[in-house]
Amino acid sequence: MLKRFFVFIILILALVAGYFLGVDHRVGGNLTFTDFITGVFSTAPTHHATSMNREFFDNFYAAVTSTIPIKDDVISGVVPHHLVAGKYLATFFEKLKNKSPPVVVLIGPNHPNAGRNNIITGLENWRTPYGELKVNQNIVNRLTSDLSIQANEPIIGDEHTIGAVVPFIKHSWPHTTLVPLIVKSNAGAVELDALAQELTNILPSGSIVLASVDFSHYLPEPVASFHDELALNVLATADQNQLARLEIDNRPSLQFLLDYNKLTQAENFHLVAHTNSATISNLPDLAQTTSHILGYYTTGPPSQTPAITTQFFGDIMLDRNVAKAMGTEGLDYVFKNLRGQEDRFFSGVDAFVANLEGPFAPARVPTSKTIAFRFDPKFAPALKKFGFTAFSLANNHSYDMGASNVAFTRATLAAAGLGYFGDELNEGSEYTWFTSTTPTVAFIGIHNTYHEPDKTKLLAAITAAKAQTPYIVAFTHWGIEYQTHSSPKQQALAHWLIDNGVSAVIGAHPHVVEEMEIYKNTPIFYSLGNFVFDQYFSTETQEGLSVGLTFEGGGVKSIYLFPLYSVKSQPALMIGASRDNFLDWMSKNSRLDGRSIIDGMINL
Repeated sequence: MLKRFFVFIILILALVAGYFLGVDHRVGGNLTFTDFITGVFSTAPTHHATSMNREFFDNFYAAVTSTIPIKDDVISGVVPHHLVAGKYLATFFEKLKNKSPPVVVLIGPNHPNAGRNNIITGLENWRTPYGELKVNQNIVNRLTSDLSIQANEPIIGDEHTIGAVVPFIKHSWPHTTLVPLIVKSNAGAVELDALAQELTNILPSGSIVLASVDFSHYLPEPVASFHDELALNVLATADQNQLARLEIDNRPSLQFLLDYNKLTQAENFHLVAHTNSATISNLPDLAQTTSHILGYYTTGPPSQTPAITTQFFGDIMLDRNVAKAMGTEGLDYVFKNLRGQEDRFFSGVDAFVANLEGPFAPARVPTSKTIAFRFDPKFAPALKKFGFTAFSLANNHSYDMGASNVAFTRATLAAAGLGYFGDELNEGSEYTWFTSTTPTVAFIGIHNTYHEPDKTKLLAAITAAKAQTPYIVAFTHWGIEYQTHSSPKQQALAHWLIDNGVSAVIGAHPHVVEEMEIYKNTPIFYSLGNFVFDQYFSTETQEGLSVGLTFEGGGVKSIYLFPLYSVKSQPALMIGASRDNFLDWMSKNSRLDGRSIIDGMINL
């Protein structure tokens, strides 16, 4: 039976590649995902239909390993509507099957944003392979009369947000009634809060509210997993301030869930499963995937402290052959192979930070420097559009267009809503920059090629930053160009920084990737190499490394490594053997203090 099940799953994946790979979940016309995989449609005008292929869902339940029933009162939960995760959905509902809620509220995205109202419901019952799931018409009528909620049967009946999940509800909770809700992506906080308040007042005791939400979309599994770090933390901390940065398919559904949990004092999150379609299918190099988080809430305060995620890149140079390659396309050309659908690569993270290897200037100015860069100011708002947050200016090219254009660069970045920190001369109040998040991260820019930093000033900057946050990143410009291993001088400064309270050290300047080190449980990346550059003359200068860090509990909790390879100034993620070989080199040449790089990740 299990063998047949997995063969069937592979066939489904082949047939619905668009859905599976993370593109729009709708198949086309009025067909839903479940309609498409079974070819069974509703024939009763007073019922909505899901797949009627009972064996299909039975196989999900047959794949469930034994689960320990939940004894605590379950108030709410979050589940996916991506049926590639059907086994995990069955696992979730089997763990909770002893609950027998009188009402289940199921809320999720209105994928096409169809209909007049931001929140839509329906009164018709749902046919499932396990029998009819009745809608609680009293509660639905109450919602439509009291709130700006529309009952629209064609729209909600065609939405797999609901249709993919109701068979599991009926199977595990056969006597429950349903309140289905779908929400547009632009639903506002006021109406979501009103809905949460109304349901808090009218739902009978023992009811369960479920948010039907798929998480990261359209990205390779390593990137999706990093983006999910922030999402998992928001679920566990109930921190609505970070909702806007999540890379998920429907933020309003989660906002409503967190509102409802706060009103019912049920903010204690319990994770049941976290997986990804690439992992389930054993296809690790899929370019576009969907990730899934399943968990439930019980009465009590949040179970975790707030975290912050940051992603780092090496040198960005926007002059010379890079400018020629961009032509009229600008940064759309540069990030074509990295951005992902809907630019999701540059989302799902609190801060994106890189080294800006040169100044913005209105025009080129005379200079005695042999290599002097000048960036067109129009690229600043374009960098902001792609999601960048801040840049280090502590490098040997910041003064290429003179001191006046250093000030112009800072003003240009600020006007575009971008942060900056550091200075080529290691001077000025711009030494340190803080993220706008809570908690915050401080970034200190240090230039150490021809210019030695003043350790007295540097220690003062670290001390001042520590008064505001435990999380301090030193972004250092140092080392010997084209050397793939750090120098004793780099190592000595990195250790000094950590000994004096820095949480992570990120390096740039050599134009190639250097090894990393974990010193006193703190990561050091000696060089991330080039990110956007025109040094096409060697493999090493076209390789780069992006690093994702999760800060939590006073330090770095997890590290994600994203190897990059660039062709004609267009970086892309390495995959397959190239990625494996890169990570193997990094593992063999780094000093990891007894830890291992496992599939591009290190837990501290």
